[in-house]
Amino acid sequence: MVSVDTNAERTSGITTVRVVLTNDHTTPQAVRLQSNLDGPVWPPRRGGVDDPRWADDVWEATIRPGRTHGVGFASPAPPTEPLVEVVSSERQDADKLRSDSEVLAQLDDWRPRNEVLEREP
Repeated sequence: MVSVDTNAERTSGITTVRVVLTNDHTTPQAVRLQSNLDGPVWPPRRGGVDDPRWADDVWEATIRPGRTHGVGFASPAPPTEPLVEVVSSERQDADKLRSDSEVLAQLDDWRPRNEVLEREP
């Protein structure tokens, strides 16, 4: 089972939602979480880019056994009860999980063109 603990605050017409998911299983779980708010979901952004685990109002990620994961988002919609719903939680095969270093190793080797790096006199 994946435990869910939620909290919401409404300030100046914006609802911020905090969710804590805990994987109580002994295996990794692929979890899909859906917002129940009646309005758009504004996922967190880093460097101007939305968190890629969000697609519309659904968040999706794998949580390792015995681990806790925090999720947050905002919306102009007022809070509802419940705030979110675990749409699915399915066992994820351990051999399909990749470490951060494995993911980074598979990324393209990118660097800016030399013209961008040249200093102006």
